[in-house]
Amino acid sequence: MIGYILLVLAAGAAYLGLLRYYATLWDATPEIGVASSNKQKVSVLIPFRNEKENLPRLVASIEEQEIGSLDVEIVFVNDHSTDAGELLIANYTGILTTRLVALENGEGKKAAIKKGWEHCQGDFIIQTDADCVLPQNWLTVMLASFTNDQVLLACGPVRFNNPTNFWQRIVALDFAGLIAIGAAHIQWGKPMICNAANLAYRKSLIADAALKEGVTSGDDVFLLQSAHHKNPEGIVFVKNKWAIVQTEGPSSFSAFWNQRLRWASKNGEYDIVANTGILLGVWIYNILILVSVLSVTSVGATAAAFLLILKVLAEDHFYSKFTDFFSIKRGFTNILLGQPFHIIYMAVVPPLSQVLKYKWKERKVSK
Repeated sequence: MIGYILLVLAAGAAYLGLLRYYATLWDATPEIGVASSNKQKVSVLIPFRNEKENLPRLVASIEEQEIGSLDVEIVFVNDHSTDAGELLIANYTGILTTRLVALENGEGKKAAIKKGWEHCQGDFIIQTDADCVLPQNWLTVMLASFTNDQVLLACGPVRFNNPTNFWQRIVALDFAGLIAIGAAHIQWGKPMICNAANLAYRKSLIADAALKEGVTSGDDVFLLQSAHHKNPEGIVFVKNKWAIVQTEGPSSFSAFWNQRLRWASKNGEYDIVANTGILLGVWIYNILILVSVLSVTSVGATAAAFLLILKVLAEDHFYSKFTDFFSIKRGFTNILLGQPFHIIYMAVVPPLSQVLKYKWKERKVSK
């Protein structure tokens, strides 16, 4: 019993300390300005599969970009679409310089990205997804970090588009938290996660980038790790509202489930030991809450209440640091009422992601 109580106290202190440190790191992450648009060749890389409904919005937002003297090409890579969405790009006659590449050998996002790299002619590659909408100054803000010659990779912010109900709000809040944690880890010097919907990197980075083709997910994370191996000081988070890319959040619980299985499937592939330890610790924390509740004892109920209160307070403090940046409502009520959902999925998804298949772009795939 004493051991259990000490474990609960230690877990509570560790979780509170971790999220308070994340909040400090977010505050310490420097703001990125807008760069002057020098004559630079830039390739915007967009892998896609079955995005016929989303491509027109993306293309429209690219057409509205402030590019100045930048020389910009848009490289679309079609990953075996079955909705004829590629015809929208093939028949495009607008102001953009576009190139449509068909992925013939292999399938999946990693294969599409590697195929796109073969056709990118820019000194810089900026990557996004076909279901995104880009802010007007996106290109110039994402390129601003590269005025520092040491920077290899710039990780940009992403948010879910216009949450309207309670489910969408708690999912959007959780997603914003992941982006902020990614920024905190970059500031910490222990990069862990980023999002492929908003990445910019020097073309020189791809020469020896290891995307780990044997793992279905994780093209963004493995590119992040490649940059860290090449130069630990060469990664930045682009903390600027003009860089925020909007994407569609999961439209159903099934979509959310498959998305999180896909993201968690690479948890065992992190090459910074401390990051793996943090993920394990967070998983244990949520398991401890569930086990304490299910024990149906007064001690267990007290322990669960203690851990839950600390979790809510720690997350409210952390979320308060970045919700204005992402223009989303934090809402103590959202944090509190979302806890059962958050605790259960944080406890269940990590182990299941290592054994279950998930569905992505109408394909059922495994880790």
